[in-house]
Amino acid sequence: MTNLSLIRFRLSFLFLVGLAFAVGFGSITIKGWIQYTQMHESLNLTYILEDQINQLSTYKFSEKTHKELQTIRSRLSPKHREDALSDVIQAYAEKSPALLKKRIQHFLKNEKEYRSYTRNMMTYWQEKILYFGILSAVTLLTTLFIAIIYIQNSIFTPLKDLSKKMNDFLHDKYTYQFSVPAPNEVGHLQATFNALAQRVLNNMDELTTLDRAKTEFLSIASHELRTPLTSIKGSLSLLQSGITGELNDASKNLLNIAETETDRLIRLINDVLDLAKIEAGRLPLEKKWTPLNNLVDETLKSLEGLASTAKVKLVKDNLPDIELNMDGDRIQQVLTNLISNAVKFSPEQGEVFVTAEMLADGLVRIIVKDQGRGIAPEDVDLIFEKFSQATSPKNPLVKGTGLGLAIARAIVSEHGGNIGVDSIVGKGSQFFFTLPDWRIHQYSSISPNSTEGIAA
Repeated sequence: MTNLSLIRFRLSFLFLVGLAFAVGFGSITIKGWIQYTQMHESLNLTYILEDQINQLSTYKFSEKTHKELQTIRSRLSPKHREDALSDVIQAYAEKSPALLKKRIQHFLKNEKEYRSYTRNMMTYWQEKILYFGILSAVTLLTTLFIAIIYIQNSIFTPLKDLSKKMNDFLHDKYTYQFSVPAPNEVGHLQATFNALAQRVLNNMDELTTLDRAKTEFLSIASHELRTPLTSIKGSLSLLQSGITGELNDASKNLLNIAETETDRLIRLINDVLDLAKIEAGRLPLEKKWTPLNNLVDETLKSLEGLASTAKVKLVKDNLPDIELNMDGDRIQQVLTNLISNAVKFSPEQGEVFVTAEMLADGLVRIIVKDQGRGIAPEDVDLIFEKFSQATSPKNPLVKGTGLGLAIARAIVSEHGGNIGVDSIVGKGSQFFFTLPDWRIHQYSSISPNSTEGIAA
């Protein structure tokens, strides 16, 4: 017998045995009820017959009564009752009063004995009906109860346990022990899950090892690449300064291109190095209280050249006079990424706004708003993934690694905040991130319990 039919076989066997006993007891009960009903009818017939017999008189002979008695005689049992009634009918037909009286007395005596016997038999069948009826009901209920207990223990409880394990596994809880599955359908299902889970765990161990090796490789490679690039950048700067002699316009243009691309490569290496630190859980944060206005001013100043080239205006709009407990360099990195992206995707003569507001739950939300083409709804989640950018025919790919927003999300998360975007295609995007630790600037005129004038 295969595992896939064990539970079904046991349940079928249980129901067949239970049903066989229940049918057996039920048939006895039904037979007893039929016997009891027949005896009850026969008992009623004796009283009716007794009334008719007592009214018989040879002086008032009736052919109708004679025929009725003959009809009743055919229904009588056992044989001695039928014979006794035949004798009465014969005396009645012969119109012999003495003989009729004698035979009526004999018949009534037989009927009295028959009624006593019938009552005893009816009592017997009553008890038998009750006994076997209860047995039949108890058998059915017992079979049903045993089936429910068996189904509960063999199917529902294991399935509930397996479902809990699957749910734990789904939520990254892998610490439970693999139990030995039962030799049935559910056990086969559990064994399959155990095999799949074990394979996933093995793959996870391999992936963890590979990921660790990749992180170490990226870290080493980034360090090794950054050193010669720094030297190259320095050499290019010296050449541009004219230390080796005056350069013509074509040479200066080539040096400018080389220096620009070197800077982009250094930024790429720094992003990869930051990503490696984040994935390894070794992103250092040096938190201190920093004025929000100062941080935004420094960031906007560092991006003036990019904004000027793109013909985009940077606007600081209604920032609250507060201080944030944060790693200023890292949060500036987040702001730089959001503002530079806004500039890249803004139209000429567009504006990029930087503002902040205080939320009811005690968080500060910093907002970067642009007037660009917006982001399609299906790309909103994608843009925060590594090496991903939102691209479409109306939103062409801008040069970049696709790491900036992923790193920004990790930095904000390390500060205990969240990052997100609200965007309408054709009307622009509003990137925002929250930070939890803030206080009113010590030289601010704003009351610590007031939010008037803070919201953008």
